[in-house]
Amino acid sequence: MTTIYFVRHVQAAGNIQRTFQGAIDTDISPQGEIQCQNLTDYFEDVELDKVISSPLRRAVRTGAAIVGGREIPLYTDERIKEISAGVWEGQPIDQLERDYPEAFRTWQSEPWNFAVEGSETMRQVFARCAAAVEDILSQNAGKTLAVVSHGCALRSCIAAALGLPVEGLGQVEWVRNGGVSKLVFAGDQIPGKAEFQGYTGHIDAGTILHGGTFYSRK
Repeated sequence: MTTIYFVRHVQAAGNIQRTFQGAIDTDISPQGEIQCQNLTDYFEDVELDKVISSPLRRAVRTGAAIVGGREIPLYTDERIKEISAGVWEGQPIDQLERDYPEAFRTWQSEPWNFAVEGSETMRQVFARCAAAVEDILSQNAGKTLAVVSHGCALRSCIAAALGLPVEGLGQVEWVRNGGVSKLVFAGDQIPGKAEFQGYTGHIDAGTILHGGTFYSRK
């Protein structure tokens, strides 16, 4: 059995400011530092073989927190970095809704068709994330890994890992900063099975994203 913990990076500056960060290389916030410690504690007794992260700083910092003080290799993979969002990058989300109403509706209701001036298409993001997941599984069958990515890219990674097409993105929950989703696989075979998605009990001290009863999920 292969186990992958898919983790969204901790809070970064753009999350506080409610801007569309995209591929901008923002650093983590003071709250993100606290969330890093939460993740170190959460993964403390999880025996990981390696951690694979987006190369953006907010993800690498999160991956390092998952490693903690242990001798676990941390690698980066360009294919799981966040969407390069063109004219949307660095813009306040409220302003995007006003200035690009049609594209914003697509982002929310048909994300697989999303594209704006200068951006990657969502289909391109999904394709690179799906290729990364396939390679990660083929190279690490039988191991336990953590994969650290971003809101949009992580959603694509999880959808691909569940065997969904890009049009199935809406079936995958958005994961909050520091949230964890655990999937298990038969060797390197897709689809995997989700044991849980979007868990934030370690961040929220007793709550789970989208409701439910709190218990330790590892």
